[in-house]
Amino acid sequence: MMIADNISLSLQVPEDIITRNDIRTKVDAYFRDHPAWPPVSWEKISEYASLLMEQAGWEEQHRGFVMLCCGNAVWRRVVRTVPFRRRILLLPQCLKNSQLCRASVDNVGLLCDECGHCSIPGIVHEAENLGYVVVVSEGTTITTRLIESGKVDAVIGVGCMDVLQKMFRSVNKFAVPGIGIPLITCGCKDTIADLEWIRQELYYGHEDPAIRLLNLNHIRNKTLSLFGEEQMQRMFDTHHDPTLKIVVDSLLAGGQRIRPFIANLTYEAFCPEPDQAILNRLALTVECFHKASLIHDDIEDDDPLRYGKKTIHEQHNVAVAINAGDLMIGEGYRLIAESGLPAQTVVDCIRVIANGHRSMALGQGSELLATTGKRILSMDEILEIFKNKTASAFRVSLLLGAIIGGADALTLNQLERFSHFTGIAYQVMDDLEDYSGNRGDIRFRKPSILLSMLMEELPEDEQGVMEHAYNAGDFDVIYQCLEQNETVGHFTAFLQDQLFRARESLADLENLGLKLALHEILGKIFNKYV
Repeated sequence: MMIADNISLSLQVPEDIITRNDIRTKVDAYFRDHPAWPPVSWEKISEYASLLMEQAGWEEQHRGFVMLCCGNAVWRRVVRTVPFRRRILLLPQCLKNSQLCRASVDNVGLLCDECGHCSIPGIVHEAENLGYVVVVSEGTTITTRLIESGKVDAVIGVGCMDVLQKMFRSVNKFAVPGIGIPLITCGCKDTIADLEWIRQELYYGHEDPAIRLLNLNHIRNKTLSLFGEEQMQRMFDTHHDPTLKIVVDSLLAGGQRIRPFIANLTYEAFCPEPDQAILNRLALTVECFHKASLIHDDIEDDDPLRYGKKTIHEQHNVAVAINAGDLMIGEGYRLIAESGLPAQTVVDCIRVIANGHRSMALGQGSELLATTGKRILSMDEILEIFKNKTASAFRVSLLLGAIIGGADALTLNQLERFSHFTGIAYQVMDDLEDYSGNRGDIRFRKPSILLSMLMEELPEDEQGVMEHAYNAGDFDVIYQCLEQNETVGHFTAFLQDQLFRARESLADLENLGLKLALHEILGKIFNKYV
């Protein structure tokens, strides 16, 4: 027995093949009649297991095995659509014959010598002949590394139940399709696997036009390739206007291109054959609005550097920087207006952009006024700022691509909810990690959600003391109070709640490729919290 996700769970594998096959067969039959689309939470898998165990009368000691089969049944519908050459088979080193094995081991795993004293070479040859990449390693480190890399389209993992349980967490966190096959015997030495089960999963493939997975690495690289000097020259005529040259230099200056990546992702999710010209304009549009906001933010915050270089207002002056930011906004609208998209699509895009532009200005205005007035904001006030600033920017990128790709109104509403909770979670995480590193923005009198949460937790008579300390610049008192009230712990729980809501908002999203991609993005951005 072991504790997993606050559940006391038996990880015993049924010893006899009749019981194992009975559980597998009945679980698969249930999910054929009651389809469930991944990812499915640990809690939901546990509910499925309880229902099936009650119906079939299986022993409690097999709960972990039943849950494993439920997870496999949910993910198999997706795994089967992944070409063999895009799958990885993970085998444990403990399958080797410990006394006769002559294989060496490197930093990736076992280098089989094909001595024939165990089942490893046969499985490896069979999988590689199909096109699989095969890795023979111990533990979950290499599995987790492969999953987090984004280079894995599907995983078939063989291992003890404890290892497969940990693999499930990674698979679910990053929404990587995965199948787990438990070892029949454990003990980390001279173990035995169900070879027939492994072969069944290896050969199981079926094309399904309703399932189209998205490769985030491919879309990210394609997005990054759009931001080259030659591309900028084609989109902007910089030869005759020095202000346009400032705009292009700013667009090329750096950044992770997250917003254009998100826009291109949603466009490709709904458009199987994306138009390259549309992709170019879409990416540049959202980057123009983003970089314009950064130019203006740098002026408002009097920041001297951006991406390790002098900011625009430091290179030139404030007036030139303001004007360059304004020009970027105009260029963003122009790129969409002249895109050649259907008139109604252009109208819908401009509406989303205009609303996002308005929200960001309102959010920034509230933050600037609060900073100027040295006022501690309520939770409602600061969450409204986060909604208008961070969530709004994410929402524009997400919805623009979806609208151009042809998403329906229900889907747009689901994506809007997702962007709301994700945007707030991102800003909350940023504040939390900034505070953990250098006590955050509190000393700079900028709005801090940590301080807002602390104020709401304090009794009314202590709130006045806190406001006095804040206005007097007595920050040690504030930091001490934050620690005494364990506000950081409460804050982390609040962040995790926002992430739960973000994931829940995707539950009914019909576009499975986008659903899994957005789950993967959440897993990577909020790795420590999901």
